[in-house]
Amino acid sequence: MHKIWNVKEYDKDKAAALAAETGVSHLLAGVMLNRGIDSREKAEEFLHPERCEYHDPYLLPDMAAAVKRLRQVIENHEQIAIYGDYDADGVTATTLLLQNLRQLGAVADYYIPNRFTEGYGINNEALEKLYHLGVRLIITVDCGIKSVQEIASMADKMDFIITDHHLPGDEIPKAVAVVDAHRKDSVYPCRELAGVGIAFKLCQALWQEMKNEPYREADLEIAALGTVADAVPLVGENRKIVAAGLKKMSATKYIGLRALIEVTGLSGREIDSTAVGFILAPRINVAGRLESARLSVELLLSQQKDEAMQMAQRLNELNTTRKELKNQIQAAAERQLADADMDNARVIVVAGEGWHHGVLGLVASSLQEKYYLPTVVISVKDGIGKGSCRSISGFNIFEALGHCQEQLLQFGGHAMAAGLTVEEGKIPALRAALERETMRQMQPEQFIPSFTIDMEISPAEITMPMVEELGMLEPCGMANESPLFACRSLRGTNGELKGTDASHLKFSVTDKGRLVDAIAFNMPEMLGRVSRGSFDMVYAIGINEWRDMRNLQCIVKCLENPVPVGRNMVLNREFLKGIYGFLLKRAKAGRRLSADLGWIAMQARGEGCLATLENVKDALKIFLELGLLVEDGSGGMQLNLDSPPMKLEDSPTYRRLNHCEA
Repeated sequence: MHKIWNVKEYDKDKAAALAAETGVSHLLAGVMLNRGIDSREKAEEFLHPERCEYHDPYLLPDMAAAVKRLRQVIENHEQIAIYGDYDADGVTATTLLLQNLRQLGAVADYYIPNRFTEGYGINNEALEKLYHLGVRLIITVDCGIKSVQEIASMADKMDFIITDHHLPGDEIPKAVAVVDAHRKDSVYPCRELAGVGIAFKLCQALWQEMKNEPYREADLEIAALGTVADAVPLVGENRKIVAAGLKKMSATKYIGLRALIEVTGLSGREIDSTAVGFILAPRINVAGRLESARLSVELLLSQQKDEAMQMAQRLNELNTTRKELKNQIQAAAERQLADADMDNARVIVVAGEGWHHGVLGLVASSLQEKYYLPTVVISVKDGIGKGSCRSISGFNIFEALGHCQEQLLQFGGHAMAAGLTVEEGKIPALRAALERETMRQMQPEQFIPSFTIDMEISPAEITMPMVEELGMLEPCGMANESPLFACRSLRGTNGELKGTDASHLKFSVTDKGRLVDAIAFNMPEMLGRVSRGSFDMVYAIGINEWRDMRNLQCIVKCLENPVPVGRNMVLNREFLKGIYGFLLKRAKAGRRLSADLGWIAMQARGEGCLATLENVKDALKIFLELGLLVEDGSGGMQLNLDSPPMKLEDSPTYRRLNHCEA
């Protein structure tokens, strides 16, 4: 299916004025305007986050109470346990807070539950175990905001300080302090801190209270690692934390992090948010996915190089295993989908016996990206399925699951991702219920994927200094994505397939008398397209460094023509002939037609039809009235290839639209 190009339209006069005010290129000024940065002051804050002040940590709810209790516990040498989560955010938050508490004189240790035997969040068995070990204060990081009952059950034995960044429920735990920027009474300016960001703010307040000195920020690379890994918006204070942390990353004092950088081949390189998100963070995450997250915490805490190298190597090996498991489960899921009517599916729900829980979310993300459908991947054991869900724009999966509670044992999550537990026998009913939910929440055209493009510009118009300047947008990530560009009617040359399995397409874009290198990952089928004739392209622009040479390189996102802007068409014979040809082509390929005319119209638009959705729906109504399109008896439509010759004027819809006499 083709994709929609949503090209942002910024005011070129405003871009010129902002460029003149800030001394940047028109290209960067336009990209900033697209991000709401429309004044010199905003530009200075965005481009130079190091010049911005951190927000006062005491603006977070209950911060004063948390610091007061922690000071008492530290001074009385009472035992503290940090209760973390098993993902990279939880691991880094645990590491950062533990390091600082120990530096401040605390008797502290940590506990992270096992994904497979305990699941997410606080559990009573773990709390009892910690209590019998002498722990009298639990500090949660990246969890705890919804553990109301678990905390209440231990309230007479131990105190709790909750630090979390997830959305609270209707009731918050009764604890000494509940530090969460998402609380309804929170006035904190940056509500989207990661769990490690909340832990970082607690450390700031503790150093201020106990040492009367500012937090030394020695752990910023750890805070940056967790913040990028958790995909929170990289704006405001998050941007400041990550920008400062990335600068420290390459020369980090953390022996374990340095070992991980070495085994992943990042030594000696400037580490950006992409390297963190796609190389370092997955390896920190993988221990909790496949074994125990303690391995990742111990790596970051390690003081011995040899020990750290062994642990880093182990994480690297686990990451390879993770990829293999993910590929195996995805292949099994794809085999199930091969027998499904994917043309008319509005959700994907796949399930398998004993699929590894640790990679279900990765498989769901991959399938969602490939098919652009809300996706649920379920692992079944002993008749009970546990699944991960990933959604698409316009479909709130958490809300949808709320309307499917008859089919579920439990669920949790947010708009774009969720987890669930379901009886195996109810999985088909869950699939049907989610299909109904998509029809309730979404219009057919929302199932056409899209790109958000900063501007249409030829790669030949972009220079090395302009690309280097775009680096000022870093760190890029959620809410500050790397800029995407597009260009039409390009030509290519020097096309060849690269990689061990020849899956990557390398070629040169030729335009305006210039050649610019391009790489299209996992697009071998496009070799012929770039070698013959013109093509449209969506791309990011970067610098490829190899053998002391630096060249501009397009990182290609798409080589398909975009979905054209719908034009209101006259429903004459030629137009109807084109729509009939679209239907006939699908029929000959054995592809079933939906009974939803809007859905068929969306498919026609997705394959390049120039008309509006209403035009296509009207054409389908005409075919129904003429008997060219009939119900197939199983909830779909089919072409009536045996229909006798007929006149278009026999259709009331055709007569109405073309003002024909009856």
